Amino acid sequence: MSLHHEITIIGAGLAGCEAAWQAAQSGCRVRLYEMKPQRFSPAHKSEGLAELVCAAIL
Repeated sequence: MSLHHEITIIGAGLAGCEAAWQAAQSGCRVRLYEMKPQRFSPAHKSEGLAELVCAAIL
């Protein structure tokens, strides 16, 4: 009997993409949800995943 795990990850930034990749490499099914390109925050510049976003406090 084999166990199949499904993991849902919200956010495809650097951490979300890394978590999804690690889970998939371990044999898990992964659902990765991202708000882009339908919605952007002021910090987003790219429509792609794993965008490095830095916030500055002024």
